[in-house]
Amino acid sequence: MTKFLAAAVSTIALSSAAFAQDVPSGEYKLDPTHTTVVWSVAHGPFSMYRGSFETIEGTLTYNSRRPARSELTVSIDANSVDSPEAVSHAGNANFQEDIAKNALGADANPQITFTTTSLKKTGEGEGTVTGDLTLNGVTKPVTMEVQLRGAGDFMGSPRIGFTGETTIDRTEFGSDAWTQFGVGKDVTITVEAEFAQAQ
Repeated sequence: MTKFLAAAVSTIALSSAAFAQDVPSGEYKLDPTHTTVVWSVAHGPFSMYRGSFETIEGTLTYNSRRPARSELTVSIDANSVDSPEAVSHAGNANFQEDIAKNALGADANPQITFTTTSLKKTGEGEGTVTGDLTLNGVTKPVTMEVQLRGAGDFMGSPRIGFTGETTIDRTEFGSDAWTQFGVGKDVTITVEAEFAQAQ
């Protein structure tokens, strides 16, 4: 859910020639004020419960000549959960702490990370990015569908922005909290990411 969540490098795979000319090669840093990682999970048959993360960092090393060789790493603080308030049933300070500790394993594994391994263009401005997601101390490959939102100069700073979405089975990462009460196994992660060239 993280951060995963980290799939931002996929935007490179979607590049057109014009895009490559507009955005120079180099190191780009995730802009946390214009980036969101939102997760959603079924609350029984009744609704989708949604939350997000407040602390996200990432670095994109962009190769404008060979975009598929670009690299991205993203890290999310598993303790930075933000979600609708609910009653804590586990003796924690609040329900956000319940999620961090019980569903994400934040005590033993406070960082959720994603590192890209391959990029594939599937259409104009669209593609997939595959990478290694580490959650709750377990690392597995994850593929995210992505769409380029825009690239170019913003107030003197080259920037790249994209939207991505994937769904994971959290139990594959050792996260089975509350499944006995009907809370879903499948977690959909939606990413809105913006990268600015490092100064």
